[in-house]
Amino acid sequence: MRRAKMPLVLALLIVSCPVLAQETFVLVGPAVGNVQNKNRHLYGSVELRHLFHSWGKLSWGAGGVLDVSSLENYEGLNLTLQYAFSDRWSASLTSGPGRYSDHHYDLGSHLEFRSGLELFYHLGKGYRLGVGVFHYSNAGVARHNPGTESVRVAFVIPL
Repeated sequence: MRRAKMPLVLALLIVSCPVLAQETFVLVGPAVGNVQNKNRHLYGSVELRHLFHSWGKLSWGAGGVLDVSSLENYEGLNLTLQYAFSDRWSASLTSGPGRYSDHHYDLGSHLEFRSGLELFYHLGKGYRLGVGVFHYSNAGVARHNPGTESVRVAFVIPL
């Protein structure tokens, strides 16, 4: 029963956030998981982010992410810090908890934390291209905690 509630809670949070947001956008793109091992796999990633407040070039926000492949799935929430270097370049740090399917790759727990660093090139009118590196870890909540990394290329669509 708990498993069925996670997507519902995620959906309610995502739907309620645009009222407060200063900027809302979707990141969509392909990714490669398990990049440091020989058994890499491709997956698709969709992420919704809302930036709530800015202090000059620094903004913070929150959102949700869904990573899907034929082997594994990850659905989670995240907090974001974004820094604008210029009108064309920005970077963001993200981190948050989520549920990992743990079918093919044993990461030790269904609870996994996804943390990432991304670099974006602004195309204009809110559209961006970005590349990010992410680490998935259960933060020691289980005895087995191998962690894994992924790389994603994203097209950012403003809403």
